[in-house]
Amino acid sequence: MFKLKRIAEVCSRFANKKILVFGDVILDRYIFGQVVRISPEAPVPVVKVDSEEIRLGGAGNVAANIDQLGAKGLLLGVVGADSYADEIAQLKKNGNWVISDPANQTIVKTRIISQRQQIVRIDREGKIRMSSIVMDQIKAVVDAAEMDAVIVSDYAKGTVNAEVISLLKARAAALRIPIIVDPKPPHFDFYRGVTGVTPNLKEAEAMAGNPIVNDQDVALALNRIRRKFKTDFALITRGGMGISAVKKKRRIFHLPAFSHEVFDVTGAGDTVVAVLTLALAAGADLREAVALANAAASIVVEKIGTSQVGLEELQIRLKFILKQH
Repeated sequence: MFKLKRIAEVCSRFANKKILVFGDVILDRYIFGQVVRISPEAPVPVVKVDSEEIRLGGAGNVAANIDQLGAKGLLLGVVGADSYADEIAQLKKNGNWVISDPANQTIVKTRIISQRQQIVRIDREGKIRMSSIVMDQIKAVVDAAEMDAVIVSDYAKGTVNAEVISLLKARAAALRIPIIVDPKPPHFDFYRGVTGVTPNLKEAEAMAGNPIVNDQDVALALNRIRRKFKTDFALITRGGMGISAVKKKRRIFHLPAFSHEVFDVTGAGDTVVAVLTLALAAGADLREAVALANAAASIVVEKIGTSQVGLEELQIRLKFILKQH
Protein backbone atom coordinates (compact mmCIF):
# COMPACT_ATOMS: atom_id res chain seq x y z
CA MET A 1 0.00 0.00 0.00
CA PHE A 2 1.00 3.66 -0.03
CA LYS A 3 2.93 5.58 2.60
CA LEU A 4 1.05 8.59 3.94
CA LYS A 5 4.33 10.49 4.31
CA ARG A 6 5.09 9.97 0.61
CA ILE A 7 1.58 11.08 -0.42
CA ALA A 8 1.94 14.16 1.80
CA GLU A 9 5.21 15.02 0.03
CA VAL A 10 3.47 14.86 -3.34
CA CYS A 11 0.57 17.02 -2.12
CA SER A 12 2.99 19.59 -0.70
CA ARG A 13 4.28 20.21 -4.24
CA PHE A 14 0.84 20.97 -5.70
CA ALA A 15 1.07 24.70 -4.98
CA ASN A 16 3.89 25.30 -7.46
CA LYS A 17 2.23 23.52 -10.38
CA LYS A 18 0.53 25.03 -13.42
CA ILE A 19 -1.72 22.72 -15.42
CA LEU A 20 -3.10 23.75 -18.81
CA VAL A 21 -6.66 22.47 -19.23
CA PHE A 22 -7.95 22.59 -22.80
CA GLY A 23 -11.38 21.44 -23.84
CA ASP A 24 -15.11 22.00 -23.84
CA VAL A 25 -16.01 24.68 -21.30
CA ILE A 26 -19.53 24.27 -19.90
CA LEU A 27 -21.63 26.33 -17.49
CA ASP A 28 -23.59 24.14 -15.09
CA ARG A 29 -26.74 25.68 -13.60
CA TYR A 30 -28.55 24.07 -10.68
CA ILE A 31 -32.10 24.81 -9.57
CA PHE A 32 -32.86 23.30 -6.16
CA GLY A 33 -36.42 22.99 -4.92
CA GLN A 34 -39.27 20.88 -3.61
CA VAL A 35 -41.85 18.95 -5.61
CA VAL A 36 -45.15 20.32 -4.29
CA ARG A 37 -47.71 18.76 -6.63
CA ILE A 38 -48.42 17.42 -10.10
CA SER A 39 -49.17 20.11 -12.66
CA PRO A 40 -52.79 20.39 -13.87
CA GLU A 41 -51.41 21.32 -17.30
CA ALA A 42 -49.52 18.07 -17.90
CA PRO A 43 -48.51 14.97 -15.88
CA VAL A 44 -45.26 16.55 -14.64
CA PRO A 45 -44.09 17.64 -11.18
CA VAL A 46 -44.30 21.26 -10.08
CA VAL A 47 -41.07 22.32 -8.34
CA LYS A 48 -41.05 25.23 -5.92
CA VAL A 49 -37.61 26.81 -6.23
CA ASP A 50 -35.52 27.19 -3.07
CA SER A 51 -32.18 28.25 -4.54
CA GLU A 52 -30.09 28.44 -7.71
CA GLU A 53 -26.36 27.99 -8.30
CA ILE A 54 -23.94 28.24 -11.20
CA ARG A 55 -20.76 26.16 -11.39
CA LEU A 56 -17.98 25.47 -13.87
CA GLY A 57 -18.55 22.30 -15.87
CA GLY A 58 -16.61 20.26 -18.42
CA ALA A 59 -13.05 21.52 -18.81
CA GLY A 60 -13.97 24.31 -16.39
CA ASN A 61 -14.62 21.78 -13.65
CA VAL A 62 -11.25 20.13 -14.30
CA ALA A 63 -9.52 23.50 -13.87
CA ALA A 64 -11.60 24.26 -10.78
CA ASN A 65 -10.49 20.97 -9.19
CA ILE A 66 -6.87 21.92 -9.79
CA ASP A 67 -7.41 25.38 -8.29
CA GLN A 68 -9.13 23.90 -5.24
CA LEU A 69 -6.06 21.77 -4.52
CA GLY A 70 -3.84 24.85 -4.37
CA ALA A 71 -2.32 24.59 -7.84
CA LYS A 72 -3.12 26.77 -10.85
CA GLY A 73 -5.52 25.50 -13.48
CA LEU A 74 -5.02 27.41 -16.73
CA LEU A 75 -8.34 27.11 -18.56
CA LEU A 76 -8.39 27.32 -22.37
CA GLY A 77 -11.51 26.79 -24.46
CA VAL A 78 -14.16 28.57 -26.50
CA VAL A 79 -17.48 30.08 -25.40
CA GLY A 80 -19.94 32.52 -26.89
CA ALA A 81 -20.09 36.29 -26.44
CA ASP A 82 -23.10 36.16 -24.13
CA SER A 83 -24.18 36.54 -20.52
CA TYR A 84 -23.33 32.90 -19.80
CA ALA A 85 -19.73 33.56 -20.86
CA ASP A 86 -19.70 36.47 -18.41
CA GLU A 87 -20.81 34.11 -15.63
CA ILE A 88 -17.97 31.72 -16.49
CA ALA A 89 -15.53 34.65 -16.29
CA GLN A 90 -16.86 35.47 -12.82
CA LEU A 91 -16.41 31.87 -11.68
CA LYS A 92 -12.90 31.55 -13.11
CA LYS A 93 -11.10 34.83 -12.46
CA ASN A 94 -7.52 33.54 -12.38
CA GLY A 95 -5.88 31.50 -15.10
CA ASN A 96 -8.78 32.16 -17.45
CA TRP A 97 -7.73 32.03 -21.09
CA VAL A 98 -11.19 31.15 -22.39
CA ILE A 99 -11.87 32.70 -25.80
CA SER A 100 -15.19 34.50 -26.24
CA ASP A 101 -16.36 34.14 -29.84
CA PRO A 102 -19.59 35.76 -31.17
CA ALA A 103 -19.92 32.97 -33.75
CA ASN A 104 -20.52 30.44 -30.96
CA GLN A 105 -22.90 30.07 -28.04
CA THR A 106 -21.85 29.11 -24.54
CA ILE A 107 -22.80 25.55 -23.60
CA VAL A 108 -25.15 25.53 -20.60
CA LYS A 109 -26.56 22.51 -18.78
CA THR A 110 -29.40 23.24 -16.35
CA ARG A 111 -30.36 20.61 -13.79
CA ILE A 112 -33.46 20.75 -11.61
CA ILE A 113 -32.88 18.95 -8.31
CA SER A 114 -35.37 17.94 -5.61
CA GLN A 115 -34.66 15.75 -2.57
CA ARG A 116 -31.16 15.02 -3.91
CA GLN A 117 -32.71 13.63 -7.10
CA GLN A 118 -32.36 15.11 -10.58
CA ILE A 119 -35.82 15.79 -12.04
CA VAL A 120 -34.73 16.93 -15.49
CA ARG A 121 -31.70 18.30 -17.34
CA ILE A 122 -32.02 21.03 -19.96
CA ASP A 123 -29.14 21.46 -22.43
CA ARG A 124 -28.50 24.68 -24.30
CA GLU A 125 -25.76 23.97 -26.79
CA GLY A 126 -24.57 23.98 -30.36
CA LYS A 127 -21.45 22.55 -31.93
CA ILE A 128 -18.48 24.82 -31.21
CA ARG A 129 -17.04 26.14 -34.47
CA MET A 130 -13.29 26.67 -34.51
CA SER A 131 -12.55 29.51 -36.93
CA SER A 132 -9.07 30.37 -38.15
CA ILE A 133 -9.10 33.43 -35.89
CA VAL A 134 -9.92 31.31 -32.84
CA MET A 135 -7.27 28.76 -33.81
CA ASP A 136 -4.65 31.51 -34.05
CA GLN A 137 -5.60 32.70 -30.55
CA ILE A 138 -5.31 29.18 -29.17
CA LYS A 139 -1.93 28.69 -30.80
CA ALA A 140 -0.66 31.96 -29.31
CA VAL A 141 -1.74 30.92 -25.81
CA VAL A 142 -0.25 27.42 -26.08
CA ASP A 143 3.06 28.70 -27.46
CA ALA A 144 3.43 31.25 -24.65
CA ALA A 145 2.10 29.26 -21.70
CA GLU A 146 4.31 28.12 -18.85
CA MET A 147 2.96 24.80 -17.60
CA ASP A 148 3.87 21.56 -15.88
CA ALA A 149 1.30 19.31 -17.60
CA VAL A 150 -1.55 19.39 -20.10
CA ILE A 151 -5.07 18.01 -19.75
CA VAL A 152 -7.46 17.62 -22.67
CA SER A 153 -11.07 17.49 -21.45
CA ASP A 154 -13.06 16.29 -24.45
CA TYR A 155 -16.86 16.37 -24.21
CA ALA A 156 -17.28 16.11 -28.00
CA LYS A 157 -18.79 19.59 -28.26
CA GLY A 158 -16.45 20.78 -31.02
CA THR A 159 -13.58 22.48 -29.20
CA VAL A 160 -11.24 19.49 -29.48
CA ASN A 161 -9.97 18.79 -32.98
CA ALA A 162 -6.97 17.11 -34.59
CA GLU A 163 -5.12 20.39 -35.18
CA VAL A 164 -5.27 21.53 -31.56
CA ILE A 165 -4.32 18.09 -30.22
CA SER A 166 -1.33 18.01 -32.56
CA LEU A 167 -0.32 21.46 -31.31
CA LEU A 168 -0.68 20.43 -27.66
CA LYS A 169 1.27 17.19 -28.16
CA ALA A 170 4.11 19.10 -29.83
CA ARG A 171 4.21 21.69 -27.04
CA ALA A 172 4.14 19.02 -24.33
CA ALA A 173 6.96 17.14 -26.06
CA ALA A 174 9.04 20.32 -26.31
CA LEU A 175 8.56 21.02 -22.60
CA ARG A 176 8.95 17.32 -21.70
CA ILE A 177 5.71 17.33 -19.71
CA PRO A 178 2.81 14.86 -19.65
CA ILE A 179 -0.37 15.30 -21.68
CA ILE A 180 -3.38 13.40 -20.35
CA VAL A 181 -6.69 13.03 -22.19
CA ASP A 182 -10.18 12.40 -20.83
CA PRO A 183 -11.51 11.04 -24.15
CA LYS A 184 -14.75 10.97 -26.09
CA PRO A 185 -15.67 9.29 -29.35
CA PRO A 186 -15.37 10.02 -32.25
CA HIS A 187 -11.98 11.64 -31.53
CA PHE A 188 -10.01 8.61 -30.40
CA ASP A 189 -7.51 8.76 -33.26
CA PHE A 190 -6.53 12.30 -32.24
CA TYR A 191 -5.03 11.00 -29.00
CA ARG A 192 -2.44 8.65 -30.43
CA GLY A 193 0.91 9.24 -28.72
CA VAL A 194 -0.31 11.19 -25.67
CA THR A 195 1.05 10.26 -22.24
CA GLY A 196 -2.15 8.71 -20.96
CA VAL A 197 -5.91 8.37 -21.40
CA THR A 198 -8.64 8.07 -18.75
CA PRO A 199 -11.81 6.62 -20.35
CA ASN A 200 -14.82 5.35 -18.44
CA LEU A 201 -16.13 1.84 -19.09
CA LYS A 202 -18.28 2.77 -22.08
CA GLU A 203 -15.49 4.81 -23.68
CA ALA A 204 -12.96 2.05 -22.96
CA GLU A 205 -15.14 -0.50 -24.74
CA ALA A 206 -15.25 1.75 -27.81
CA MET A 207 -11.50 2.41 -27.72
CA ALA A 208 -10.49 -1.22 -27.21
CA GLY A 209 -13.16 -2.85 -29.32
CA ASN A 210 -14.17 -5.43 -26.72
CA PRO A 211 -17.06 -5.60 -24.23
CA ILE A 212 -16.15 -5.20 -20.56
CA VAL A 213 -17.94 -7.42 -18.06
CA ASN A 214 -15.25 -8.58 -15.64
CA ASP A 215 -11.65 -7.94 -14.56
CA GLN A 216 -10.27 -10.04 -17.41
CA ASP A 217 -12.13 -7.86 -19.92
CA VAL A 218 -10.74 -4.76 -18.22
CA ALA A 219 -7.19 -6.11 -18.49
CA LEU A 220 -7.66 -6.91 -22.17
CA ALA A 221 -9.09 -3.44 -22.85
CA LEU A 222 -6.30 -1.65 -20.98
CA ASN A 223 -3.56 -3.42 -22.90
CA ARG A 224 -5.34 -2.92 -26.21
CA ILE A 225 -5.85 0.79 -25.57
CA ARG A 226 -2.27 1.41 -24.49
CA ARG A 227 -0.81 -0.41 -27.48
CA LYS A 228 -3.29 0.86 -30.05
CA PHE A 229 -2.91 4.50 -29.05
CA LYS A 230 0.79 4.25 -28.15
CA THR A 231 0.35 5.79 -24.71
CA ASP A 232 2.65 5.48 -21.72
CA PHE A 233 -0.32 4.43 -19.59
CA ALA A 234 -4.05 3.78 -19.78
CA LEU A 235 -6.61 4.03 -17.00
CA ILE A 236 -10.27 3.02 -16.84
CA THR A 237 -12.69 4.57 -14.35
CA ARG A 238 -15.15 1.84 -13.34
CA GLY A 239 -17.70 3.64 -11.18
CA GLY A 240 -18.48 1.55 -8.10
CA MET A 241 -15.67 -0.87 -9.01
CA GLY A 242 -12.95 1.78 -8.66
CA ILE A 243 -10.09 2.39 -11.10
CA SER A 244 -7.89 0.03 -13.10
CA ALA A 245 -4.67 1.10 -14.82
CA VAL A 246 -1.62 -0.16 -16.67
CA LYS A 247 1.73 1.43 -17.49
CA LYS A 248 4.10 0.40 -20.24
CA LYS A 249 6.10 -2.72 -19.24
CA ARG A 250 4.23 -2.93 -15.91
CA ARG A 251 1.45 -5.12 -14.56
CA ILE A 252 -2.16 -4.00 -14.43
CA PHE A 253 -3.39 -2.85 -11.02
CA HIS A 254 -6.86 -2.21 -9.57
CA LEU A 255 -7.91 0.15 -6.78
CA PRO A 256 -11.42 -0.32 -5.32
CA ALA A 257 -13.90 2.52 -4.92
CA PHE A 258 -13.88 4.07 -1.45
CA SER A 259 -17.06 6.20 -1.36
CA HIS A 260 -19.47 5.70 1.54
CA GLU A 261 -22.54 6.92 -0.32
CA VAL A 262 -22.94 7.83 -3.98
CA PHE A 263 -25.30 10.76 -4.50
CA ASP A 264 -24.13 12.13 -7.85
CA VAL A 265 -21.45 10.99 -10.31
CA THR A 266 -21.57 14.27 -12.25
CA GLY A 267 -18.01 15.44 -12.89
CA ALA A 268 -16.30 12.50 -11.17
CA GLY A 269 -14.23 11.87 -14.30
CA ASP A 270 -13.17 15.53 -14.26
CA THR A 271 -11.88 15.11 -10.73
CA VAL A 272 -10.00 11.93 -11.61
CA VAL A 273 -8.12 13.43 -14.56
CA ALA A 274 -7.41 16.66 -12.63
CA VAL A 275 -5.97 14.99 -9.53
CA LEU A 276 -4.16 12.29 -11.50
CA THR A 277 -2.40 14.83 -13.73
CA LEU A 278 -1.57 17.20 -10.89
CA ALA A 279 -0.08 14.33 -8.87
CA LEU A 280 2.04 13.18 -11.82
CA ALA A 281 3.27 16.75 -12.34
CA ALA A 282 4.16 16.86 -8.63
CA GLY A 283 6.38 13.78 -8.90
CA ALA A 284 4.03 10.92 -8.04
CA ASP A 285 4.38 7.59 -9.80
CA LEU A 286 1.30 6.20 -11.56
CA ARG A 287 0.12 4.09 -8.61
CA GLU A 288 0.39 7.03 -6.22
CA ALA A 289 -1.37 9.35 -8.69
CA VAL A 290 -4.21 6.86 -9.22
CA ALA A 291 -4.58 6.41 -5.44
CA LEU A 292 -4.95 10.17 -5.02
CA ALA A 293 -7.39 10.43 -7.93
CA ASN A 294 -9.44 7.51 -6.61
CA ALA A 295 -9.66 9.04 -3.15
CA ALA A 296 -10.71 12.39 -4.63
CA ALA A 297 -13.41 10.74 -6.74
CA SER A 298 -14.77 8.99 -3.63
CA ILE A 299 -15.36 12.43 -2.13
CA VAL A 300 -17.02 14.20 -5.07
CA VAL A 301 -19.58 11.43 -5.69
CA GLU A 302 -20.85 12.07 -2.16
CA LYS A 303 -21.70 15.65 -3.14
CA ILE A 304 -24.58 16.94 -5.25
CA GLY A 305 -23.71 18.29 -8.68
CA THR A 306 -20.43 19.37 -10.20
CA SER A 307 -18.00 19.56 -7.27
CA GLN A 308 -14.35 19.84 -6.33
CA VAL A 309 -12.12 18.44 -3.61
CA GLY A 310 -10.04 20.51 -1.22
CA LEU A 311 -6.55 19.49 -0.17
CA GLU A 312 -7.48 19.07 3.50
CA GLU A 313 -10.48 16.81 2.81
CA LEU A 314 -8.40 14.77 0.36
CA GLN A 315 -5.72 14.19 2.98
CA ILE A 316 -8.35 13.24 5.59
CA ARG A 317 -9.90 10.73 3.20
CA LEU A 318 -6.48 9.26 2.38
CA LYS A 319 -5.71 8.78 6.08
CA PHE A 320 -9.03 6.98 6.50
CA ILE A 321 -8.41 4.74 3.49
CA LEU A 322 -4.92 3.81 4.66
CA LYS A 323 -6.23 2.91 8.13
CA GLN A 324 -8.84 0.64 6.55
CA HIS A 325 -6.25 -1.12 4.40
